[in-house]
Amino acid sequence: MSRPVVQPPAIQWPLNAIRLAIVLVSLLALAFGWGDMLRSAKEAEAAAVEHAREEARIRARAVGELVQATLNGFDFALRSVRAVVADGPAAIERHAQLALRGVSTDFVLQVFIIDREGYLSYSSLGPAPRNYLGDRDYFLRLAAANDDILVISEPVLGRLTQRWSIQVARAIRREGAFEGVVSMALSVDSWTTQLMRLGSGPRDTLSLIGREGQLLLRTLHGTDYYGKQLRLQRPFVLEHDVPEGDYLSASHADGVTRIYGWSRLPSGLITISGLALEDVLAPVRQAREWAIVRGALLSGVFLLVIAALVVALGRYGQAMRRLASAEVWQRANFDLVTGLPNRALLLDRLQRMMLHARRHDAQVVVLFIDLDLFKPVNDRFGHAFGDRLLVQVARRLEQLFRSEDTVARLGGDEFVVLMPAVKGREIAEQAAQKIVERLSEPFDIEGQAVDISASVGVAYFPQDGDSPAALIARADAAMYRAKHGGRATWRA
Repeated sequence: MSRPVVQPPAIQWPLNAIRLAIVLVSLLALAFGWGDMLRSAKEAEAAAVEHAREEARIRARAVGELVQATLNGFDFALRSVRAVVADGPAAIERHAQLALRGVSTDFVLQVFIIDREGYLSYSSLGPAPRNYLGDRDYFLRLAAANDDILVISEPVLGRLTQRWSIQVARAIRREGAFEGVVSMALSVDSWTTQLMRLGSGPRDTLSLIGREGQLLLRTLHGTDYYGKQLRLQRPFVLEHDVPEGDYLSASHADGVTRIYGWSRLPSGLITISGLALEDVLAPVRQAREWAIVRGALLSGVFLLVIAALVVALGRYGQAMRRLASAEVWQRANFDLVTGLPNRALLLDRLQRMMLHARRHDAQVVVLFIDLDLFKPVNDRFGHAFGDRLLVQVARRLEQLFRSEDTVARLGGDEFVVLMPAVKGREIAEQAAQKIVERLSEPFDIEGQAVDISASVGVAYFPQDGDSPAALIARADAAMYRAKHGGRATWRA
């Protein structure tokens, strides 16, 4: 079976070298450009993370200053009430009410005093049932302390109010002896609401942590974790002499990864500001996506220009081939995609086979092949992909037949095989079945598995026609019967 004449090496080699050089240089330029863009994007992300670390530390420091100032105000109010405890209930009530006027009423639930036995002896809310508070942690700490310290408790649920509160308390002493505790109950909800107003993003968090790592306040799912120790030992718990820092971690509450900045207060408490990493990186990643889109568009234009240059060189090579070679004849008689004989050469060979068969009382078999499901593959993957599939189909067909047979491509996905000097239908039917079976096997086109099949029609000379056109038409009609019969089969 004849194949097209190959371009002479003297012409082919320099053109291929030039095309290869253009492609390599273009790929290197694209690789450098994309590498530089991706490296810049990575550096921008790193810079955004570093900026967020600094912002988280600054916010934690600012919130800490506000929290400390608030605590100082509460402590001043406590001291003023404590100073008049010895003067009796009227003095206590008067100074308690004055103290409440000097602080935010949204924060303070009550001012109260616990006697040295641990029972509630005064509440700014008015008379209350006898209530034992001597088992509270802040009471025990103050009773055991030798120094005059301010104790800030973890959140506790009020036995009478049933509301979460943080107790800010100092010990009452008379001539060095422990006489009880004066305390303010601060609303956890109000303090959390204030912290929430200081956040900037919907997924940012602010937290207030005790000196030993217990959670006091948090703007995210706080009530589920009040008073519990943090699961991980952070630097602010392990290193008490470090004033501030930052770290990156995924939250156990919602799974969001955040950049956390923290600051240690003079009171020993720690404020923590958390910025959602995804929100921090969102503007940078959006800019990167736009850069990728612009880069893709520019790369596409660049590749089009290069492709046009390569095509121009290819056309120049074709012109040189036409000048160098028996080429016009090749184009007129062979299919450019598969290298098989085309319709013109097929008809010529069929005419010669029929003349020879008449003289020797022999048969000529015409096998008309139409590929099943080729159009969906061609539409999905493109014409270039479809052409490579046609080339593989042509090679498989060539492998099935003898050198004296002719495998030709009529056009599109239609092929014709001519088998001269065949006696008996059995050989022709076996050949048709082999075609159906071989073309039903999967094809591998550049790593992509493709499944098609073929419908085959069989015609015989001289029984089915006395001209090339009549025989091919008869085989074509038989092929359509096979296709309508379910495809991947043959009919005579």
